[in-house]
Amino acid sequence: MKPPFGCATHYTSARTKFFLIKSSSDKNISISLNFNIWATTPKNEQKFVSAFMDNDYVILIFSVNGSSKFCGYAVMQSMPGESQNSNVYFYYDDKIFRGRNFDIQWIRVVDVSFQEVSHLKNSLNENKPIKVGRDGQEIERMAGIKLCEVFEAKYLSMASSADQAAQEEIQSNQANQANQANQANQANQANQANRANQANQANRANQSKQTSSTTYETSTNLLASSPRGAEKRDCVKLFPLGNTLNINYSTFKRIYAESQFNLVNIYNPALHVFPIDLTNMSYDEYIDLYEATQQVWQRKMLQLRYG
Repeated sequence: MKPPFGCATHYTSARTKFFLIKSSSDKNISISLNFNIWATTPKNEQKFVSAFMDNDYVILIFSVNGSSKFCGYAVMQSMPGESQNSNVYFYYDDKIFRGRNFDIQWIRVVDVSFQEVSHLKNSLNENKPIKVGRDGQEIERMAGIKLCEVFEAKYLSMASSADQAAQEEIQSNQANQANQANQANQANQANQANRANQANQANRANQSKQTSSTTYETSTNLLASSPRGAEKRDCVKLFPLGNTLNINYSTFKRIYAESQFNLVNIYNPALHVFPIDLTNMSYDEYIDLYEATQQVWQRKMLQLRYG
């Protein structure tokens, strides 16, 4: 039973043959990669058929003329003329190549420069460097094994680099997602803080309005909640506001019950004594009148208080 492709056994087996394939163009390599087929000249067909019949594996090592590199290797899968894709054609000098197709299986598609394997010599070609040879040149087994090992080493290195790049991309994506989530969380927290701040401001404004209303009501009640509140509520502060003359409200009400004037009279003695329009007076006239009525009002209050 043959081992699976890609296993080192297929190129290290004692029953393996190696051949150099020189393609005339990259186009033919692309066709081969797409359909896993190849075609060669009748002369090469004879060598390949013989190797295919007598060995477990026939490995074809590919290079494009003028490229200064090998581009990969494949394993022969059928004899010429037995391909499943017989209607696919290759080209030589832009003309259809009439060689018979045979199936192959590409193992590695990896570039290996000639310089990388310049130390490898082909004893089946006058011990020349392995890169030297015509299309269909057989390669000595040990040189073929070492060349395949170079392919495998480069493939593993590229695969490791690709895996590392993929892992780095995954980590980068995860970091970006975490950063975006963190930014979204910060924005959400900021919005919540703004809403809370607005709610606090609205609450403080409401409390301020309530406090103002309460203060107004308290001031109009004249300290009604204190132990002496009833007594203070019955006191009327007389003009001017800074003096110490107070009169019991019941007395005040009794004395002025018949008065037609507004309570503002108790704050403006000039209006109380002279209920006239003062706007036509000069400033000096108003001051003289004010001082005179103030003295009259003071005497009147003393009479009410002691008299």
